[in-house]
Amino acid sequence: MSKFWDLVGQSVIVQGIVTLSLVFACIYMAVAGQEIPQLISTSTLVALGYYFGSKSQQYISQAQRR
Repeated sequence: MSKFWDLVGQSVIVQGIVTLSLVFACIYMAVAGQEIPQLISTSTLVALGYYFGSKSQQYISQAQRR
């Protein structure tokens, strides 16, 4: 359980939840035939970019330490 709180402290869990929520909202709207508002699509792309950018930076940092 302490591993979970460590990840929350590093915002890994929060990043994942926010990113997945936005992605699922876009998918739901697309499947339901609704128009996806510009704010949601832009927010989704920004969250995805931040999420994957931070992941790649973590891998780069780990590789440099080895």
